Amino acid sequence: MNTYIIESSDYVVINSRIKDILKKHNLTSDMIIKYDLLETPISVAIEDLDTYNFLLSNKVVVCDNAYFLSGSKPKGAIVHNEELLEKYLKNPSSENILILICDKLDTRRKLVKLINKEFVLSGEVSIDNLIKERLGDFKMDFKTIKYLIDYCDNCNERILNEVDKLKCLKLDEKVITIEDINEAVIKLQGDSVFSLIDAIVAKNKKRAYSITQELIDKGEDISKIIIMVADQFRLMYQVKVYLQQGYTKEEIASLLKIHPYRVKLAMEKGYNYSSKILLTNLEYFFDLDYMIKSGNNNPRLCFELFLANL
Repeated sequence: MNTYIIESSDYVVINSRIKDILKKHNLTSDMIIKYDLLETPISVAIEDLDTYNFLLSNKVVVCDNAYFLSGSKPKGAIVHNEELLEKYLKNPSSENILILICDKLDTRRKLVKLINKEFVLSGEVSIDNLIKERLGDFKMDFKTIKYLIDYCDNCNERILNEVDKLKCLKLDEKVITIEDINEAVIKLQGDSVFSLIDAIVAKNKKRAYSITQELIDKGEDISKIIIMVADQFRLMYQVKVYLQQGYTKEEIASLLKIHPYRVKLAMEKGYNYSSKILLTNLEYFFDLDYMIKSGNNNPRLCFELFLANL
């Protein structure tokens, strides 16, 4: 059978499973064609699967957000021709591969039952092994790998992104140490960041100054503080808007391509703020970013000016 379901919302897991499928069939990533089923009808993907391969010997059609396999329908999502998909699953292409991605399957669904259990892939990945693969000819000892995993709060996507960043910083030595992680990877204590956000929203200048100084005294760079707070405002606003549109936590994680835990945290922390308040403060940070990038401005001075004008 040339049809697979990947059950996960963790894009590191998803990419790992796709890689396994390609390896099993001796295929390469340039054969992949991707569709987002929140925006594109499944009929388009099936037409692609049934079309003669002109330039490629095989196609791997990857369909993200196959929400109909869970039995739920996000608000505003397009309606798919499930009968057409059912017909395809009963008589799939012998040359091409279909991969459907869904965060949570409803095993009672007829479409799910049409796919053999051995072709339904889920579970976790060994992040240790993925780090070693991503490192290539760079060296990072076991202790440092474990330190990075803990440092990034076990978020697979962030861990691998940080490995890429660390490799760029250590191109000459090609050895990554704990000291490199402490220096290059953003590590802000969650409570401090959200306390700073609370102070900014409340326009409590004194409290905001105090928390900022505390973070700087701990060795945090002011630019990193600004980035982290701005990113958190952006995430809380996005999550708030999606929730108002009727999306679930898992669907939001899939749309934003982030770990569900980050969505959960943004939901909890943003609960007491309206969309208008979050958007207003996000716009403040856009202005702050422009001030810093538009000239030879000192980031700390710009941030202090921003706080003074709260």
